[in-house]
Amino acid sequence: MTLPPAGLLLDVQRRLETLYALDPQPPVTEFLIPHERAADYPGGGSRTLLRQQDGEISLGVVLEPAVTERLAREDPRVRLGDSNLDPFCTLTEEVSHFLYLLFCVRTARTVTELELELQGEVDKYLCATFLLSLQNDGAVSARLRELLFRRYRLSAGMSAEQAERYRTASRLADRYCGYLESFLRPSGLADLAREARRFYRLGQREKLERITILKARAA
Repeated sequence: MTLPPAGLLLDVQRRLETLYALDPQPPVTEFLIPHERAADYPGGGSRTLLRQQDGEISLGVVLEPAVTERLAREDPRVRLGDSNLDPFCTLTEEVSHFLYLLFCVRTARTVTELELELQGEVDKYLCATFLLSLQNDGAVSARLRELLFRRYRLSAGMSAEQAERYRTASRLADRYCGYLESFLRPSGLADLAREARRFYRLGQREKLERITILKARAA
């Protein structure tokens, strides 16, 4: 398996842990499943796997070769652009799922697939925003939200249920990240971190209520 640039997975993991004030977790790199073994596990494409058996919980992360090969050629930490934005977001989503599942397990709380997907959408926006801000003297175009949440393409193998869940998560994340954009200035970063940490720790019902309230305020 072609690996992404050295440290990229861990960089994304540590950035999310810092943003959300999480205790450092085991490196996600230790949970990678080689693509040649991925067919032995449920699902297809890049994915995060969770198994519960006899009180034990196992996690694994699969990244498609197309994702790792693109990121190995075009390190998003050097330049994040149209050609490597999708694979970077895929990688970020899987790291997000990995961390959020660990967080839920260790805080003894349940999690739905929609909640997991929504948090992954928010995390890929924030991680992309961080890199773009570093690379463009603090500037982040509003076009990013359009690219991430409105111009996406669904995987061909998705079921109708999976597709609808992804559309819902994208729509909700678009609204929430539109609110977060108001903090994207040097004086607003502390407020952004507080808001993001609060949102991270909400359950699905509370997350949806939060987004509904913000939408009503904006109307």
